[in-house]
Amino acid sequence: LKATAMAFFIHAFICCWFLISANAAPGKLNKDAVEKCPDGFVRFQDSCYNFYSEKFSWPEALIFCRAFNYTLVTLTTIDQYKFIKGHLTTITGGYISSGFWTAGTSADLQGHWKWVTNKQTIDFDQFNATDPTKSSFSGMLLSTNQQSGCLALEKSTGFNVARVDCMTPQHFICERHDSQ
Repeated sequence: LKATAMAFFIHAFICCWFLISANAAPGKLNKDAVEKCPDGFVRFQDSCYNFYSEKFSWPEALIFCRAFNYTLVTLTTIDQYKFIKGHLTTITGGYISSGFWTAGTSADLQGHWKWVTNKQTIDFDQFNATDPTKSSFSGMLLSTNQQSGCLALEKSTGFNVARVDCMTPQHFICERHDSQ
């Protein structure tokens, strides 16, 4: 019985070690296998995301995320944007009746969009470098670049970005970077 238990332990250890290090570079642990997202969060690349069912104004959502040392989601790559949109389209239930706040705002200076999380100007063209007018991300600015507001992923547009009055209650997405 002791030999069987020892063999089982060794087998389990080898299997776990293999799972953790299978995709890791030599001498490094696979970060995704080691670091986990908090309960309720979904991982994509180096961040974890939580899609909240509560509805807050943009400033309230910003404060809520910051209270837990998270940020409102900042869309920095097309892959991340597609992941977020894809996840939103798979969510079912009563809490997808409106949009989801992001960290984008033009409230400080009308027509000048920035990410409040890193103060970077929002580069809408990066999401379709060959033809920005066909990008669902950049197209919204054609009619809203002279208005202040906050950036949401709106259900009515297939979760494309849209300018929304910052005081409108919306769901929101908090992001937690692995460095947080």
